[in-house]
Amino acid sequence: MATISAAGIGSGLDVNSILEQIVEAERAPTENRLNLKEAKLQAELSAFGTLKGSVSSFQSSLGKLTSASLFNSSKVSVSNNDVLSASTSSIAQEGNYSVEVKSLAQSHTLASIAFDELDDVIGNGTLTFNFGTTVYDPGTDFETADDTYTSFTNNTERSSESVVIDNTNNTVSGVRDAINNADIGVTASIVDDGSGYRLLISSDLQGLDNSLGIMVDEGGAAADNIDTSGLSQLAFNGGATNAEQTQAAADAELTINGLTVFREENTITGAIPGITLNLKAADVGNPVQVNISSTNTSEAEKNISAFVASFNEMAGVFNSLTEYGGEDGQNGILLGDTTTKNLMQQMRREMGGFVDNGGSFNSLSSIGITTNRDGTLKLDSAALNEALSDDFDSVAQLFYANGSSSDSEVLVTGSSLSTQEGLYNVSIGSLATQGQFSAAAVTGPITIDSSNDTFSFIVDGTSSGTISISQATYTDLDELAQEIENRINSSSNLQSNGQGVSVSYESGAFQITSSAYGSDSSVRVSSQNSSLGFISSGVSTEGTDVTGTIGGFVATGSGQLLTGTSAATGLQLEITGNTEGNRGSINFSRGLATKLNSLLTAFQTEDGQITAKTDSINDQINSIAEDRLDLTKRVDAIEERYRKQFTALDILISQMNATSDFLQQQLDALPGSTFNKN
Repeated sequence: MATISAAGIGSGLDVNSILEQIVEAERAPTENRLNLKEAKLQAELSAFGTLKGSVSSFQSSLGKLTSASLFNSSKVSVSNNDVLSASTSSIAQEGNYSVEVKSLAQSHTLASIAFDELDDVIGNGTLTFNFGTTVYDPGTDFETADDTYTSFTNNTERSSESVVIDNTNNTVSGVRDAINNADIGVTASIVDDGSGYRLLISSDLQGLDNSLGIMVDEGGAAADNIDTSGLSQLAFNGGATNAEQTQAAADAELTINGLTVFREENTITGAIPGITLNLKAADVGNPVQVNISSTNTSEAEKNISAFVASFNEMAGVFNSLTEYGGEDGQNGILLGDTTTKNLMQQMRREMGGFVDNGGSFNSLSSIGITTNRDGTLKLDSAALNEALSDDFDSVAQLFYANGSSSDSEVLVTGSSLSTQEGLYNVSIGSLATQGQFSAAAVTGPITIDSSNDTFSFIVDGTSSGTISISQATYTDLDELAQEIENRINSSSNLQSNGQGVSVSYESGAFQITSSAYGSDSSVRVSSQNSSLGFISSGVSTEGTDVTGTIGGFVATGSGQLLTGTSAATGLQLEITGNTEGNRGSINFSRGLATKLNSLLTAFQTEDGQITAKTDSINDQINSIAEDRLDLTKRVDAIEERYRKQFTALDILISQMNATSDFLQQQLDALPGSTFNKN
């Protein structure tokens, strides 16, 4: 009998190979389907990433078109750039100013005697630096010591600082390094003036209120701290002026349209709202003309052109992702996607509509922007330039959210995404007021000397610091009021917070009025001056906020700003003038750029359509990973079932082969058997 044979163990079957083929036949169709589905989803996810990038770029181009301050960016020019330069911000208003720079701000600088070598020992002890206002006359000859040190008034906003000088740092270069390493607002340097090495010590801050007083403590008798040996060679105070004043501390002084302004720095902010003046040189008697133009046609044209170009880039991305390639062509990965289609349709609807801005240019087509057949935009630059020249405000208000007021003293200053378009009546219950301090009565002439030349106020919660006024006899108290106003407004503390005051002399007393309006506006004396009537019996009156309604709903007042609620939520009005009651109406329009910005933001929020779509795609991709696990489990189960079956078959065939061998042996043993085994 022939033997059943195979190449495997036992039965001779190649069980593993057979199982591999069966498992692959079970796995392949499903795995291929999952791979194709995942590849498509990954491609869609990548396409939406590209889409979001193009939308974000387009939305960025809307940034300079969504507000009056950004769209209507101002520009500034000066007649003499050698004297000063100027820069502008979005709040600058159109105007012309005559600016005369009388003197620049300076840092206080002191110099030591000349030393022969850099490693010459000066002395040991402690240097204490005070900051404040120094009244000092250096005289005509430092060598003859004919100088006069009158007084020093501490700057209450700056604390004293000390530097210890010992055997490790008591040389000329060592003292320099010790002062610089202390980082206390003082800089030391060494200059060889031809006679030797002199140590220069300068205040880091400019201005009268930042001059230096240097006290020395050598650890011995008091007289040792003011003599001309050891570390006391650097003393500069009421007891000793051993250091030479090489540059006096000084405030910058300038006039703006005839009004005198003092500042501690040569960078002047706040004097002209929205304008920064950088003083370069004094030029007494030769005013510089500063012109601010609030209508910057070229800048507006550039921003609108950027808007068109950016939209076309985005439209190109949309077109490539959603294009139909025909029967033999390749379709865009997002062809037929409803989210993409909805977004572009809504944008085109907004861009093709009209804006109720009350002007002659109320659509894109009216300013030379039309739509091509492929959905991109075409810009007629000549038409846009003509529109900007004819009615700049109308073109600007086509883009940004704005409100036109029937009352010229009610200004629309802001809105929010929640502000609805419409007509809103405005009614004022009470006007905002300013905080004020009414001083005690005084009469002229008033003599100001070292005994009564300082005082301080707290303006809108901020300390002015010590204010020093010029020593003189004032017969004209209006002139003195102007001096007081200038000095208070030169306070660096108030300047840094954008605060200031106006000062007048009325009914026999000085009136100090905060520049701010509202409940946070106040003026209180903190350091008295009886000569000026700045005493505790003076009357401080806090300001009040405006009250009223917008569109019939109670609005929120803050200073002169009134902010709407309900449909007018976020609509912000600045209420000026002196009239209460009915103040006309506001016609509010959202503007094209504002509408597009809101639309694009809504699509990309956490619950927006683009986010929902990408979340759905990610969920499907995650589901495929789960399907792969399920497939692996199912195929493993099939393999296990077949392996058991093949194992049973293997055993059965092995048994049958054994039986066959036995029978063959029996047949071979029969007498006369001639069975041909071959």
